[in-house]
Amino acid sequence: MAPRLWLAVFVVFQVADGLLTYAAVGMFGLQAEGNPLLVTWMAMLGYGPALVGAKTLACVCGSILYVCGVTRALVGLTAFYLVGAVMPWLQLLSKLPG
Repeated sequence: MAPRLWLAVFVVFQVADGLLTYAAVGMFGLQAEGNPLLVTWMAMLGYGPALVGAKTLACVCGSILYVCGVTRALVGLTAFYLVGAVMPWLQLLSKLPG
């Protein structure tokens, strides 16, 4: 797959993770988030601003990897976000009643 497509998929997963995290934290509170740094930011700034900031930073870092031609790292991080962030949130949220 082309590096540009990997960057696009990475960004889509970042957006999905941000939206799913926002939904889960809104339902279950800050204890739903496992990243203590992000929990601190959310407590200080609010859920939305903290998540927008974190996901924007992640997308900028992914873009730097793309521009520098470090495609393997970008592919690895894309896979990590799918398996370690997006899928667990989807699994958790799919088990909710109603």
